[in-house]
Amino acid sequence: MVGFSDDRLMTELPTRNQPWPPPRFDPIQWHMRTWDAWFSGDPDMLMRAYYSLGGNSPTGRSYFSTTGEAGLPSQRPGQFRGGLLGSIRRWFWGNATPPGEKRTNYHVPLAGDIAATSSALLFSKPPTLTYEGLPAVQEFLEGFIDDGTHATLLEGAELCSALGGVYLRVVWDTDISDHPWLDIVPADVAIPEFSYGRLRAVTFWRVIEDTGSTVVRHLEKHVPGQNAILHGVYVGDQKELGRSAPLTDFAETAPLAGLLTDGNAITFPDQPKDASTVVYIPNMRPNRLWRGLGPQANPLGRSDYAGVEGLMDGLDEVYTSWLRDIRLGKARLIVPHEYLDSIGRGKGAIADLEREVFTPLKFLVNEAGASQIVSNQFNIRWQEHSATAKELIERIISQSGYSASTFGLQGDVVQTATEVDSRNRKSQITRGKKINYWRPGLADITYGLLSIEATVFGRTELEPVRPLIEFPDVVMPNQLEEAQTVAALRSAEAMSIQVAVEKIHPDWKGDQVDAEVARIHAELAVDAARSTVHLSGGQDLEQGTGTPFDEKPEESNDE
Repeated sequence: MVGFSDDRLMTELPTRNQPWPPPRFDPIQWHMRTWDAWFSGDPDMLMRAYYSLGGNSPTGRSYFSTTGEAGLPSQRPGQFRGGLLGSIRRWFWGNATPPGEKRTNYHVPLAGDIAATSSALLFSKPPTLTYEGLPAVQEFLEGFIDDGTHATLLEGAELCSALGGVYLRVVWDTDISDHPWLDIVPADVAIPEFSYGRLRAVTFWRVIEDTGSTVVRHLEKHVPGQNAILHGVYVGDQKELGRSAPLTDFAETAPLAGLLTDGNAITFPDQPKDASTVVYIPNMRPNRLWRGLGPQANPLGRSDYAGVEGLMDGLDEVYTSWLRDIRLGKARLIVPHEYLDSIGRGKGAIADLEREVFTPLKFLVNEAGASQIVSNQFNIRWQEHSATAKELIERIISQSGYSASTFGLQGDVVQTATEVDSRNRKSQITRGKKINYWRPGLADITYGLLSIEATVFGRTELEPVRPLIEFPDVVMPNQLEEAQTVAALRSAEAMSIQVAVEKIHPDWKGDQVDAEVARIHAELAVDAARSTVHLSGGQDLEQGTGTPFDEKPEESNDE
């Protein structure tokens, strides 16, 4: 493997032609491409990714050195051989389809379920951002986590689970919005630079034109310590970055040319130095695959699929074998040639299985007198396949860091919240670990977004802050249990009305909670007034001026 240089870091965009992505990222790009293939759920992408282990064949090397937009590779004779010309390790998705046969590989999209579940565990309910300082900042934070931002976080968490990490960046366009917003960038289109585990700079790229022979790439580099975003366009090929070209030569990048303030960079001189327009959020650490690549790879996170690719490959093989049993297990009749009706010279013959009466022929029985019509039907080993598939699925889920019950594999039995928490304990632990990476990342990007609000959009009343971020519980008790808990805490004077309303309605906004609290206070005031009237009536009774309700005189026992 090619290691990372510990001393040399790119401080500018590339000024000369060079391979892209940089060769030192080849091991990382290889793994991310395979994880992306599992995440996609596309059998064609899996076949391309594992076609003779990718880099172990000329076809695989060609695929992994391109932008990934080429079609399916053709068969090569070397795949059917052993030794170095074939696969070092045989994968189900790396086996070539024999000539003359159709591809019958089936795929179970469990990888997509794992990523979606990870995202739901983190952001099924949006996090709350609070700041006890300026009211204007708190008001901004309450409106910041709207449906759009919530959806962005859900999407980002799903990509983070699949690719081992994700980037959040602050973007803005004054032609369509008066405020900046968050955008996500997948980890497989980024070249990061770290300093002692902290993100120092990152270069994103996108392909804006690909004709096969010519590839046009747009590079966007964020340098947080310099408060700068650099932009460049390069015209090259599938392997090389190529020559630099003006931003104005392409419609996709032409609008950026008017925003440059210092050469090829957009700078923010008034922005705090620690305000970043981009953050990297790892999925989980440490990454066992890239520890030997040096300090520039160590901070990268690992995918939820890391280490279970072989099990997922085996699961697809089991389901393919299962469906093959079903396909081959169809009942078939083997009949003598005399049962066939000719459909014309040179066109063959068929047997009409719907015919009710056949003319008996003496030679249609064997010596023992048995009919020569033979029924053939293979056994469908559904129990063996089902048990194997279930075992593989549970093992994959467990190795990915989740509980089987999180995926609904424990049946539909009604359970209490305590039982659900117990069964989902492993998933909850994994969720807690991931929150430790997401919480500081969200705080940092919110700080950067507030800085852009102040420097670009002139909202100087918004002080850049890192808010307190709280993630709501993912497993909520049912409504009756929740009400009983709140009632007990209110009776013990351990919870205010404000907190009680927020507890019962975690999805409500601040103004909705305030309105409900005001209504409760109004009802309590009315109840207090009624109690006062009742008490005053009781005092009149004590003075002998009131009339007791439903009071009957005691009967005397005197005769």
